[in-house]
Amino acid sequence: MKEAVFAVVYPDIGTFDAHVEAVLAMVPDTRTFPGCIEAHVGINRDRFEIAVFHLWETPEHLNRYLDWRAERGDLDARSATMRREQDFRTFSVP
Repeated sequence: MKEAVFAVVYPDIGTFDAHVEAVLAMVPDTRTFPGCIEAHVGINRDRFEIAVFHLWETPEHLNRYLDWRAERGDLDARSATMRREQDFRTFSVP
């Protein structure tokens, strides 16, 4: 069964543009990571929010991807300058 990820990131207002650049720079690697079907980013400059959507072949593929990002320090680097914790949800896709 496929797995979908929806996340909304709330960067500090002063680091918003840097956050956007960093998240956009991560997308090509995400799209080519084994098991990724698609990955997209939405940006709302009025609310200073970044939305991320991924679709994965299986939950295991997603977990390997998240482990890889954590090992690289990508997730900690992003969370260090957030004004509040991101909303992160996954859904099974029949």
